[in-house]
Amino acid sequence: MDNEYFTIQQASEGIWGAISVLGSGSLGNAAIIDLGDLTVVVDTTNLPRSGALLRHTAEQLTGKPVKYVVNTHFHGDHVNGNQEFMKSEFISTVWTRDLLADMGKVNIDLMQQNIQKLITSLNHVRSQERDPHMLTEIDNDLSVQRALYDAIPSLRRVIPTITFDDKLVIQGTKRTIEVLSYGGGHSLSDAVVYVPEEQTLIAGDLISTKTIPVMPYGNPYAWIRILKRIQKDLKVNTIVPGHGDVSNSDRITDVIRFLEETIAYVSKAVTSGKSESYWLEQGVLKGYEDWHLPQYFRWNFRWLFNSMLVQNNR
Repeated sequence: MDNEYFTIQQASEGIWGAISVLGSGSLGNAAIIDLGDLTVVVDTTNLPRSGALLRHTAEQLTGKPVKYVVNTHFHGDHVNGNQEFMKSEFISTVWTRDLLADMGKVNIDLMQQNIQKLITSLNHVRSQERDPHMLTEIDNDLSVQRALYDAIPSLRRVIPTITFDDKLVIQGTKRTIEVLSYGGGHSLSDAVVYVPEEQTLIAGDLISTKTIPVMPYGNPYAWIRILKRIQKDLKVNTIVPGHGDVSNSDRITDVIRFLEETIAYVSKAVTSGKSESYWLEQGVLKGYEDWHLPQYFRWNFRWLFNSMLVQNNR
């Protein structure tokens, strides 16, 4: 079942994670759930090609076509494979559906220009970097961005047609899924999929395994509240994260700690009187240097630093 884009990891009975191969271009994880009488896929990866392989894999594993696709949020690495599931019905929060609809058709030129800017920026960071782990991670990221750049002309926007606000339940003959949203933390609107019979959570990008969470344009304070509510409301033994390997509920605590320590670190930086560039030179927050996507800690820092400055100057 493994391929160049993802490996299959069984999370629990009837549930599999399609875990992105680093540097392959698929970038975001997905999940496959066998409800008994129907199949559900959660998120569709970053590329049409990896999305097509995901659909084929889901059909092989469950012996059934994919009835429903759940999009946990609107970011491309979780929805760009949607177009390969056109015989399925798409589910998201109302806000995620509206965000995707408002984006309109894919603007090929603009999207390729933005990806090229990111590639240029990553190459610049790479030229100044000496740390072997960071260099490997930047090279993986460059491979992902080049794969997406090449795929952009074939991308088509697919808009979910089934929406919910807080909770949607789909009952199968073997197990049930609860599609839940507690608002936005990582993005403007995040959903998770919970399988109570297996005590398994498909978390989207609210939870990652040893991967720097991407914070810009989200709400880290709300993100922490959402994760604490998940800990309180749901009995979770296994997690399929948005990035990284299938793991256990300890990953929820990991992400809470990262967010809280990052907020405290940036708050200290803002009140220190020292420049943003001084703090950026300090590198990744201590304790997280070996996590995947360390290059995005700089993006997190810049965004949160400037957000706090604006707030303090009001």
